[in-house]
Amino acid sequence: MNQDFAQSTHSVQTKILRQRTTSRHASRATRFCYALLLTAPLLLLGGCKFLHGATDTLGLKLEISEVVGEQPLRLASATAPSSYKTAAGDEFSVTRLRYYLSNFRLRRADGSWYQAPVDAKSGAGYFLVDAADPASQTFEFMRAPAGDYSGIAFMLGVDDARNSAGVQTGTLDPARGMFWTWRTGYIFFSLEGASPQSTADQHALSFHVGGGGTVSLARTVFLPSGDTPLRVRANVEPLVHLHADVAALFHAVHEIRLAELNTVMEPAQGAELADNAASMFRIDHIHHEPRAAGHTQ
Repeated sequence: MNQDFAQSTHSVQTKILRQRTTSRHASRATRFCYALLLTAPLLLLGGCKFLHGATDTLGLKLEISEVVGEQPLRLASATAPSSYKTAAGDEFSVTRLRYYLSNFRLRRADGSWYQAPVDAKSGAGYFLVDAADPASQTFEFMRAPAGDYSGIAFMLGVDDARNSAGVQTGTLDPARGMFWTWRTGYIFFSLEGASPQSTADQHALSFHVGGGGTVSLARTVFLPSGDTPLRVRANVEPLVHLHADVAALFHAVHEIRLAELNTVMEPAQGAELADNAASMFRIDHIHHEPRAAGHTQ
């Protein structure tokens, strides 16, 4: 009997030991599963970053000043008239000046290019500059990896893909007043004013340049940075100061006489103005400023 009792006791103790061991293993497995669930998203994000070669990017800013030759452009009004002369001697004033800049790229020192990805469902990367709105003239125009860049390129206007993409938002919202029709698309560049030489009603100037497809009037502009490269760093933010010279609109590539051309309201009429407008821009200078905290992601 004593032997049977001892065997029974040993059997119970063995079962209890097995249960405790199984419980410990189950507890360890549970903790492992929780840890895996918590770290899986981080591992997934890290893996995706590795697979796609993603690189941290840093912002670059642009500040634009409209000028006429060496003078600041002053928009004319009934109470503050302001006039200028073209290289050919025609007098003109400007009451409204608006234009789209888009598709920014940076040229590396080795001649290759970096272009930031664009979201096809938003207006990000498409900037509507308005000479009457100072807030529209300073903006972060793109983000790029740290490095030195020898120039910038951009489009004056809107590319064909977005010009014919239908209803859009942000700066490309038709409510912004820079849209013709679904057939012709956006107005890329708009200048309104007056000139004594204009033969239009009330001596008006109305230049609405745009349109896409086979006769696209969008133009690509490249501006080398000269002796001062754009230095993109985690602690340094480049600020590029551009001048947009309205005087170039009338003579840069084609001479425009305001008695002969004073109204452009269709794509077919605006090719010479589009060529001239692409020559309006130049880099005046580049600042490298301390980057604000929290702007390095």
